[in-house]
Amino acid sequence: MSGNLEINERHEAGVAIVSLKGRLDAASSQEAEQRMNSLIDAGDRSILVNLGDLDYISSSGLRVLLASLKRLKKTGGDLHIACPKPAVRDVFTMAGFHRIFTIDDDEASALSSFTEKA
Repeated sequence: MSGNLEINERHEAGVAIVSLKGRLDAASSQEAEQRMNSLIDAGDRSILVNLGDLDYISSSGLRVLLASLKRLKKTGGDLHIACPKPAVRDVFTMAGFHRIFTIDDDEASALSSFTEKA
């Protein structure tokens, strides 16, 4: 474990909710990718990534989320982002990822955006 990223998982309304705390960067992206892949491998098709406690995301972190989204899309699933802090949201916007991901300001909205599609 890199020590600069804490990952917590729970399930609610058929959605896997992954909360990231700390920094998602080159040092921690491999661990995050393994956790995301294990959820997808276990059959989760709706994953909500809560970034409310994430202080920093690098291009490595963005790549992990994009790779997970691509895997999910292949199986009819989806990945949504919730609660990004302004600095993290800015990184998504600068990278153009705000056009790729569904990003909600709060977890409840993000959860309901899954059920609207179902």
